[in-house]
Amino acid sequence: MRDVAIVAFAQSKHERRIEGYNEIEMMMPVVGELWERTGLSADTVGFTCSGSTDFLAGQAFSFVTILDAIGPWPPISESHVEMDGAWALYEAWVKLQMGEIDTALVYSYGKSSPGDLPKVLTTQLEPYSVAPLWPDAISVAGLQARALLDSGRATEADLAGVAVRNRAHAKDNPKAQLAGDYTVEEILAEPYLANPLRKHDCPPITDGAAAVILAAGDVARELNDRPAWIRGIDH
Repeated sequence: MRDVAIVAFAQSKHERRIEGYNEIEMMMPVVGELWERTGLSADTVGFTCSGSTDFLAGQAFSFVTILDAIGPWPPISESHVEMDGAWALYEAWVKLQMGEIDTALVYSYGKSSPGDLPKVLTTQLEPYSVAPLWPDAISVAGLQARALLDSGRATEADLAGVAVRNRAHAKDNPKAQLAGDYTVEEILAEPYLANPLRKHDCPPITDGAAAVILAAGDVARELNDRPAWIRGIDH
C-alpha cells in the first residue's frame, strides 16, 4: 500500500449560525488557503472529492454549485459523496492507493441552521418503516450508543472521556464552536438527551466548512516537512 498523508488543513470558523454567507462563500477562502500553503491549484491537484448532504440545502445536486469555490475552469477529476467529509477523505485515499494520482483535495461543508434539523435528518431514513416514526438523529444515535455499551466494549464514562478530551483540545482552535475544561464527573451529572447520550456527547447545530490536501509518498514530503501519515481507516 502507498503511504498517504494529510499535508494541509484549513477550515472556516464554525458557528451556530452564519448569516450573510452561502456555502460557496464559506468554502472559497478555505480552499484558497490550501492552494496558498501547498502551491497546488485546481489544475495541478490530481483529484477533488467533497462530502455534504443535499438534504440540508433542500436542493438536489446542490453540491454541484459548490464547485464554484474551486473554479469553473479547467475541467477537473471530481467526485462527491452524500455523506460527511470522512467518507470523502476515504474515497480520495482509495484513489491515491490506486496509483493514478499523487495529490487530492478533500472538502466538506454544511449549513445546518436554516432549517429544522431534526426533521431534515429524519427524512433521510428508510422511508417505509423507519421515517414514518420520525425518530430524530439524537435518538437514533442513542440506540447505537446503547448497543455499544451493552456489548461491553465501552462505558458511559468512556463516552464522557471523549467529550472531555475533545473540548479541551478545541481550546487550541480559535475556529472551534465549542471548547472548555470539563471533568468526566461533571458530564455524567448531566441529564440524558437520549439514554445513554448527554448534551456533551452530541454535536451542536453548526455552520462551517473544512478541507484537507492528501498526498502520497515523496510528494507528501515535498509539500510538508511533517506530513500527518494516515496509518488506518475504520468504520
